[in-house]
Amino acid sequence: MGVFGANDHPECRDESPVGYLLGLDLGTTFTAAAIRRGGGPPEMVTLGNRSTCMPSVLYIGRDGSVLVGDAAERRSAADPSGVAREFKRRIGDVTPMLLGDGGHTAHELTARLARWVVDLVRSREGGEPEQVSITHPAGWGGHKTALLGTALAEYGLGDSLLLSEPAAAAIAYASTERLAPGAAIGVYDLGGGTVDTAVLRKDAIGSFELLGEPAGDDHLGGVDFDELLFERIRNQFPELMTGLSADDPLAVSAVGRLRREITEAKEALSLDTEAVIPVLLPSGQRQARLIRAEFEAMIRAALEETVDLLRRTIRSAGLTEADLAAVLLVGGSSRIPLVTELLSAGLGRPVAVDADPKATVAIGAVLSASLDNVVEPVPAIVAMTAPPARPTEPEIPLHLVTPAPRPSRFVRPRMFAGAAGLALVAMASSALVYSAQTADPGAPAQAATPGTTPSVAQPPAGGASGTNAAAHKPSKTTTHSTSTSKTSGSNATSTSGAAPTTSPASDTSVQDRAGAPMIGPPPDDSTSSSDAPPPTTTTVDTPPPSTSAAAPRNNPPPDDTPPATIVTSAPADTTTSVIASTTDPGPTTT
Repeated sequence: MGVFGANDHPECRDESPVGYLLGLDLGTTFTAAAIRRGGGPPEMVTLGNRSTCMPSVLYIGRDGSVLVGDAAERRSAADPSGVAREFKRRIGDVTPMLLGDGGHTAHELTARLARWVVDLVRSREGGEPEQVSITHPAGWGGHKTALLGTALAEYGLGDSLLLSEPAAAAIAYASTERLAPGAAIGVYDLGGGTVDTAVLRKDAIGSFELLGEPAGDDHLGGVDFDELLFERIRNQFPELMTGLSADDPLAVSAVGRLRREITEAKEALSLDTEAVIPVLLPSGQRQARLIRAEFEAMIRAALEETVDLLRRTIRSAGLTEADLAAVLLVGGSSRIPLVTELLSAGLGRPVAVDADPKATVAIGAVLSASLDNVVEPVPAIVAMTAPPARPTEPEIPLHLVTPAPRPSRFVRPRMFAGAAGLALVAMASSALVYSAQTADPGAPAQAATPGTTPSVAQPPAGGASGTNAAAHKPSKTTTHSTSTSKTSGSNATSTSGAAPTTSPASDTSVQDRAGAPMIGPPPDDSTSSSDAPPPTTTTVDTPPPSTSAAAPRNNPPPDDTPPATIVTSAPADTTTSVIASTTDPGPTTT
């Protein structure tokens, strides 16, 4: 065996290290890197524990310590408050994310991730890279790229080149496939968190130019498909999910393990028709069976929208589907068999799938860093320190049409009229109720005669009987006794004398009605005085009175007008009435 000296170790040799180029693909869920030494072929850099890619996860502790990739994933089970995932989706939002030692913006976390990868490659290669190329989604505008460029400059990567992910994918495809100058290809990039579509054309010197307007969606990718499967398991086993607490470390660790199992099962369906997901939680253990056809039915609608997105991108380039030489699939989620099926059927063009879609963009990025493979001119990143100013627009006067005044509504007079009507109704109702309570239930009603004024007399205080008592009984006064007798249509017999003659029926009426309540003023004392001439009593036979024409009982006459005639009715005999007249006593004729 030969003996190796200290200078034989690669890190201890005196020869200067070979220069290299570095390309970074900072994805939403995974990060990949590729290097190219001299003019050799590109090589992937091993970043993860089990693959060349590593999770795009950062952990920042309360003491400022930083863990990246798989180490950050492991720490998330013990301290999830310091873990940041999928922060690439939030680039453009300056609101900081609260982690262990404070707030951090999304573009700052992305720049810190890039710095960690560069430092890792430098420690392995023994020196700084000659050029670093970093990719970004095609749908980003100037604001997002400026924020990322500023953050990279703060971490010593201000001279890095930025290019779109579809452009890097086109360069990687052209390096392995023969593509004639002037040929156009479509790029469909479906990654972990974003989807991008673009159309590029190869020029005479081997570079690619972007045609039309690239399109993309920053909120559609593999993580969204994972979330659909997680919700399916949650609905399938609700008894296992309801009792989990975010404060329980065992529950948090079990849920994290379940999400990793879901991702692996989803990726396994790209090669197999079914997969089994073990559900191991503190509340119980189950197994969920997942079939490819069921999974494709869940995501078909979203994938059809991405095909329409690529079709609109082709139209914006002024081309048709037939003008494309091929459609290049990029990104880990593009390996889903349904994606190839929908693109082939919808566009009618051949679909090119790379053996390792996760490495395509990183390889294209390192190839673009060469001087002879520059895809698109990128200004110096250091100069892009602020988002572009918004263009000023002329002020457009706003003319508002003043509506016509509405006619005023007279509400108060209506209210007063309604209140007055209610008051009148209440007064009339009270009068009717009061009259009904004071009326004699045994006395028949008497028809009203024109020119007649009803009156009710008050009884004397002492309760006198005889003629004086009869004068104070309820009575009706009329000034036309003769016409009343004629109207009755019956024979009348009148008697006169010095002494008044009273029928027995009158005495009965007086005795029966002595205690009834009376309404109205008491009669004049002159009618019951002893000096008055003797009254004449006339007996008139009348038919039974009709109850439908009852005489009113209100409006008594004034006190100074003596009643001319007092009419009393005896309840015992309804066919006979007594009329006591105070007119001049004279001979009575029959």
